Amino acid sequence: MKIAIDVDGVLLDLMINFCKIYNDRYNSACRKEDVKHWEFFKDWEISEEECYEIFSLVYENTMNVPLISNKIPNILKALNSKYQVDIVTARNVKFRPQLVEKLNLHEIKKGIHYEKIVVVDHKPYDIKLKYEYDIYVDDNPNLVESVKRHEEIYLLLFDQPWNQTEKCEKNVIRVYNWEEIKEVIKKIEKILH
Repeated sequence: MKIAIDVDGVLLDLMINFCKIYNDRYNSACRKEDVKHWEFFKDWEISEEECYEIFSLVYENTMNVPLISNKIPNILKALNSKYQVDIVTARNVKFRPQLVEKLNLHEIKKGIHYEKIVVVDHKPYDIKLKYEYDIYVDDNPNLVESVKRHEEIYLLLFDQPWNQTEKCEKNVIRVYNWEEIKEVIKKIEKILH
């Protein structure tokens, strides 16, 4: 079984750092909880270019971005010992060294916790599905409808403020933490085999 694990919003809590930079730059008080949908920059009245400029600053300083859960290294190791786990991200490839450094800091190592890092374009939003994984663990609400049309694959939609309007059914399952991810993957394995 092949599993694609997203980075931002699943492994790393990127939006906390994004909000800090945004608030400093625009004299605001936005919080992660204020991000109500994927293209939140429209609500916050900044251009997509300004938004990606802030994301780039966060990516450059990935070492300061918190890990979503301290249980991630052990769970990834257990999953990768049984399945093929890849880290699949829409981050710009130029920020790959910072990502690898951050993963290493948390003892998340290639060959032990994951097999490879796959970098994809950020648009179209469902481009990750072209890589043919059995299970996607992602916070991107734009994957939901595309996955529903492919009954042979599963999306574990990692609960975040920006994906609350998505209806999870059939092969789209909302997950709230890494322990739940591990348990749901075990259940899916029984269904697929």
